[in-house]
Amino acid sequence: MAGRMFLALWASNFALLALELSIDVMGIHIPRASFAPLLSFLTAIFYVLNAAPGVFYFLYIQHMMGKRVSKRFLLLVLLPASLHTMLALVSPWTGWLFAVDALSQYSRGPYFFLTVITNYSYLFFGPLYLLMHHEQLQRKTYSTLLIFPFPVAIAGFLQIMFYGLEVLWISLSLSLLILFFNVESNQVNRDYLTGLFNRRYFQRMATLAVAKKRAGKAQWAFLLDINGFKAINDTYGHAKGDEALIGIARLLEQVAPKHTVVSRYGGDEFALLTPGLSEYEVAQFFDDLEQKLSAINETGDFSGPIRVSVGCACLPEREHTDLDVFLAQLDKSMYVAKSESKKATDHLHSVLFHMCTKDRS
Repeated sequence: MAGRMFLALWASNFALLALELSIDVMGIHIPRASFAPLLSFLTAIFYVLNAAPGVFYFLYIQHMMGKRVSKRFLLLVLLPASLHTMLALVSPWTGWLFAVDALSQYSRGPYFFLTVITNYSYLFFGPLYLLMHHEQLQRKTYSTLLIFPFPVAIAGFLQIMFYGLEVLWISLSLSLLILFFNVESNQVNRDYLTGLFNRRYFQRMATLAVAKKRAGKAQWAFLLDINGFKAINDTYGHAKGDEALIGIARLLEQVAPKHTVVSRYGGDEFALLTPGLSEYEVAQFFDDLEQKLSAINETGDFSGPIRVSVGCACLPEREHTDLDVFLAQLDKSMYVAKSESKKATDHLHSVLFHMCTKDRS
């Protein structure tokens, strides 16, 4: 989906560039009376599409964070663009945003500043939204998305100040090109189905974590497995199995502590790497996961009740470079929880976990 948002961002920019060039040629450089109807139509379309890059920029950010776009979020994003669209569609008759006279001469209308406000609202609130959710993006992706609007904002300001200067959409094209090479290449670290990070990225972050000497609270890793996942696929089909995987992915994003790397480890396994947590906070995480998953099972959102087994491993509070030992400890803990889940008395719980102890060596 993020790829589609990027293509929409690129397509809207290309359309705006083509429209602006056409408007300049017919309305400024070679105005003719016969061009007036066509010029008025093209200009209205141009103003309608003006806010499109800003809208797709916001949606692209949301998808890069692996989040679904809620109706409320979409409504808030589309509201400025919708109001601007209505003004653009009536401007051929009112002249509010622009005017095209009988001689096909284009000019800005008295409320042209509303176009500026609309466009710059996206350029301002987009980076602000990123700053508020920076922990959900890789540093390189976050930095590129954050810088993206600034060349566009500068070019837009110059174009407003110097009428006839055409640099805005060229600047946006260059920003998009940079965005493509710096962000799309990072999709190799994302799982296609769930939108979570993949095993490659988890192991890379784990490598950095185990090699770094820390002070204070220890970092933890969790390995989660869906119990009886094969039975879900065999009974209800792979589409329902995919729904279960996506549902668990969204649940983990909700309950995971801030700054946690949430990844799909492979198949029906998910791995999490947390920031520094106390043992009490780890226990609280398990409790939140149990409550949320039990509530989902009661509503019947999945084809059947979903139960998971979770193992954990704590990074020792000293320099440690053996990733294989750490991952083996994590895998062993998960299988201990998996073994416990097969006991009849444990079927009452949605989450079965093996609580390992902190290694202070």
